[in-house]
Amino acid sequence: MKKYIKLAVVALAAVTFTACTEDKVYDVNFDAVPQASDYEQMVTVDVDQNTNYATFNFAGTGVYPVWIIDGKSYSTAHSFSRYYRKAGDYSVEVKFGNSNGLSLGTISKTFHVDKTKMNGFAGYVYESDFNLWTKATKQDPTFFYAPGWAQIADPSWSFDGDAYTLTLPEATTERWQAQMHVKTDINLTAGTHYDGSIIITSSQDISGITVKIHPDGDDDDSHSFFPSQKINLTGGEPQAFFFSDLEAAVDMNNVVYTFDFGGNPAGVELVLENIVLKDHANDDGTVLPELPTTPEPNWVGVGDAANLWSTVVPVMEYYYAPGWNQLPDPTMTIGNNRYELSLPSATFETWQAQVKFHTNLSFTAGALYDFRITFESNVDVPNVTVKLTQDGDDNNFFFAEVTPLTGGGKDTFWRASVTAPADMPATMLVLDFGGNPDGTEVVISDIIIQEHHD
Repeated sequence: MKKYIKLAVVALAAVTFTACTEDKVYDVNFDAVPQASDYEQMVTVDVDQNTNYATFNFAGTGVYPVWIIDGKSYSTAHSFSRYYRKAGDYSVEVKFGNSNGLSLGTISKTFHVDKTKMNGFAGYVYESDFNLWTKATKQDPTFFYAPGWAQIADPSWSFDGDAYTLTLPEATTERWQAQMHVKTDINLTAGTHYDGSIIITSSQDISGITVKIHPDGDDDDSHSFFPSQKINLTGGEPQAFFFSDLEAAVDMNNVVYTFDFGGNPAGVELVLENIVLKDHANDDGTVLPELPTTPEPNWVGVGDAANLWSTVVPVMEYYYAPGWNQLPDPTMTIGNNRYELSLPSATFETWQAQVKFHTNLSFTAGALYDFRITFESNVDVPNVTVKLTQDGDDNNFFFAEVTPLTGGGKDTFWRASVTAPADMPATMLVLDFGGNPDGTEVVISDIIIQEHHD
């Protein structure tokens, strides 16, 4: 049945008011409006998995397509391409139109993008047979979500088998106030070397997040991968973080992934995906990027006024506990930025031989500094922790890293352009020689803290 629409068009004369009418009859056949189902086989979506471009094509004639992406009309072209940076499942809806109108029905096509494309390095190969994560059993995440240290309900989250998505509705202000823990059945072996990577995307800028991979029940930094790396994210930009050829210091049973987003803005959404953990001996073909190297700065003299440590008279504190049985403080001889330490008895774990330098040095958040320290040890000490932190708040720190000492040699540890995430009214240098053998003698000298200049 045809239906007709009559329109009366009124013309107005400029000088005299003379009315005339002209009937316009438009022949609109509602029965000829396209039926979407008639064209379903003519719609294709092809994804080039090497480039992440999806090509949308309509092969029909006599009608035009209306492509609807993310709920909005996107194109009426018979063929076009669109870039999808992120791996995942996607869909497109299509309506069809002609001179009689737009189809009431809609067809839908789904398609899949295999890999997230990055501007830079995208981590190790997620689909590799060597990836321990994809074979592992993962427990549901647990959370500690406590803005202002007042715990609130867990954030909403989902897991699609590959990626975790979570939303943090309330802002937090300090590290460890927005923790997420994922326990697995992955077991790693002490002495074996491993590689790992993860891609993280945030909907908003967020700085200073933490990723730690550690054995269940043991989150000691020296027993972890990614232990103290502070990660900064730019909103909407996926970033890959990785480690290569790191040795497991201990057996790491039932590996736990701990994430902390403390300092997050309100309403931030985070996606954690493409998690890879593998034995370094298994080559998945990944070519690692050439990482930018931080040039060693020009150091001021140890005694110069520009060395902020030059006037420090530290208050010393010790914790010396082989087998966690505390002994009297070790002997320390101090003089002229030189500290001679004697550890007569062996220790066996990190934090069993701590030396703390309490100082009145203060630093402003965001300002950049360089740090250097020299060690001379009579024996090998494989894992010495160096941590420059706020006195009274060890969550606000410049760095916390592990370095080996070679017996009979001189080892210099330095870091350039480091900053504290929050103002530091008083500062403590913590050194830990846990794991030292009997009769360890270490000379600590030439400590420099200076303002960083490019």
